[in-house]
Amino acid sequence: MNLGIRAILYSARKWKKTLLVFCLLLAITTLVLSGLAIADAQEEQAEEVRGTTGASFTVERDISTGGWNGNYSTQEFMSEDMIQQIAAVDGIAGYDATLITLPRIFNDKGEELVHENYSFYNYGSYNSQYHELFLSGRFELVEGTHITDDMTNSIIISRELAEWNGLKVGDTLTGVYYPQNNTPEVDMEIVGIFDVVADKGDQVNMYDDASYYAYSSYVFCSMDAAEGLIKGWGEDGEGISEAYYYVTDAAQLENVIREVQSISSINWNNYKITANDEVYQNISSALSDTGTLITTLIIVITAVSMVLIILILTMSIRSRKRETGILLAVGIAKPAVILQYVLETLLIAVVAFPLAYLSSKQVAGTLGTLFGKAAENIIVTPEHFMLVAIVGGILLVAAVLVSSISTMRLKPKQILAQME
Repeated sequence: MNLGIRAILYSARKWKKTLLVFCLLLAITTLVLSGLAIADAQEEQAEEVRGTTGASFTVERDISTGGWNGNYSTQEFMSEDMIQQIAAVDGIAGYDATLITLPRIFNDKGEELVHENYSFYNYGSYNSQYHELFLSGRFELVEGTHITDDMTNSIIISRELAEWNGLKVGDTLTGVYYPQNNTPEVDMEIVGIFDVVADKGDQVNMYDDASYYAYSSYVFCSMDAAEGLIKGWGEDGEGISEAYYYVTDAAQLENVIREVQSISSINWNNYKITANDEVYQNISSALSDTGTLITTLIIVITAVSMVLIILILTMSIRSRKRETGILLAVGIAKPAVILQYVLETLLIAVVAFPLAYLSSKQVAGTLGTLFGKAAENIIVTPEHFMLVAIVGGILLVAAVLVSSISTMRLKPKQILAQME
């Protein structure tokens, strides 16, 4: 009788054992397919995080390598050319720079604005959305627009400052660096209002002038306006002291920084670079931990399932010693007998695998929600099925071979003698 027919007849005759193996394969394959779909969704989320979270780095004067002139460091400031050279490096999506001034600000009636400090802590800005305070999430623009490099006399203020002084987007303010010294007056239009997301009682926590100012006293003005405020004053401590660069792919931050440091026209002994990727690192670490957990679960499920299948097949083959001995005694080779066992198992898999593919499409979404994934983002693909079918088939063949070792190492007479 053809071994294929024998395999089919045996599977039908031993339907309880066939059903047991079928249910086991169906459950295992469904879980593994679901796990692969969740793992892919996890990877897609990680890719999305890299693009949406991004990261930044700060280039600033290194005052430790410069001298001092009274209270001011003589370290060179950043030039416009230097800022633009760095901004041109591949991978940098945007930039901002800082020209710090401490102006007094007045409304259109000439009245000084109500605020918490003697003066304002003003950041001259090219593109305020890329300023470290906004990139870090401490500040969030809630009205109007950010300052861009094509604006000349624009200013962004805090919501608190706007509420205290009855200000809104579109109003005009006048900034004066030192009124008592008749420094130039600069008229600025309010183009945006930001909210302080960080703890109101948590100041900048830096050992510089900014630490003495409440967040509500921070303002951002266009770079042209900031330069207009100090025109004719010329203090040694005034100039562009730092710049912020936004990198779209946070995973490439280190590579971008290395390329920036390779710009030979910049004396890097006078400047230092600080990476700002805490948000990305925290999120990616959590995603990595979840990805590791999913992979571990897939491996554990597969390993435990293989042990169970081997045990079931071993018990089945041992219960068939008489049949095996007779087949060997009538001249059927051991490889042919083993092949029959393989066919019996694969016949069950041929039915179980496609059904598992269909069931996993329903189960994967439910399981994915346990890992914080949206069900619609968990998709079991044909590629997942092909991978599981091929690897699963190989593992099943290996399981049959392992299960047959104890019986097939005996000779036909020994097998039949054990059955007497």
